[in-house]
Amino acid sequence: MNKLKKGTYNPAYPIKDLKLAKINRDISTNHSENFTSKLIEYGWLMPIVISKNGDVIEGHHRIESAKILKQKTIPVYIIDWVNTKQEREHLQCIISLNNGNKVWSMADYLKAFATHNKDYNLVYKTYLENTDNITVGNIIHLFFTYNNKKFKIGTAKVEDKDFSYYILNKLSNLTQTYGKELVAAYCVREFIKVSYAKARKDLKKIEFLFMKWEKMLKIKHPTCTSIRDFKPTMEMYLNDYSLNKR
Repeated sequence: MNKLKKGTYNPAYPIKDLKLAKINRDISTNHSENFTSKLIEYGWLMPIVISKNGDVIEGHHRIESAKILKQKTIPVYIIDWVNTKQEREHLQCIISLNNGNKVWSMADYLKAFATHNKDYNLVYKTYLENTDNITVGNIIHLFFTYNNKKFKIGTAKVEDKDFSYYILNKLSNLTQTYGKELVAAYCVREFIKVSYAKARKDLKKIEFLFMKWEKMLKIKHPTCTSIRDFKPTMEMYLNDYSLNKR
């Protein structure tokens, strides 16, 4: 039987000696305050995890909660088999610990891997420049043709940068003109799917679909915000286009 690695426990590690990970997701005030109420009610049920030199691996929000409660020390579990001086290894450990954590959003994963992966960096910067026009989920669908497993371990690749920017610009124009309520996020997601899977990135077909979509937006057609009818309608228009071109 393999002997599992074990760390050491310190019930009173000085908070001032902890080094928060720059590559971790952004700290959420609400999440920290939620932990604060739990600490008051239950006390410390689980230590945070750090490296031997004080780099935090897991428990950033609990540290913030302890600071809110004016604590000077904190219980920690110290391990020595993760080289936190290597940012990539540190990040991979953080991601592995949090892959099942629903509190991590798609934006958190995107930002975390952007430090070391040029594709993620490109998509993250593009997202920040377009937050008013498109959701992070749809940005990921658009640039990565979303694969959840690959995306969350940092191995997704940009499918087609030029095509993605073309679609993004068209979507942004629609959103700015007609608003997010009409250009619904779930319909944007379905349009992206149709553009890749059905239209197969054919720009003439996609221009035709955008034209049809905008006509519906101008009259506020119910299909524009129908999660049931939008995609079938786009596919019907696409079939009509193909038939007329024969």
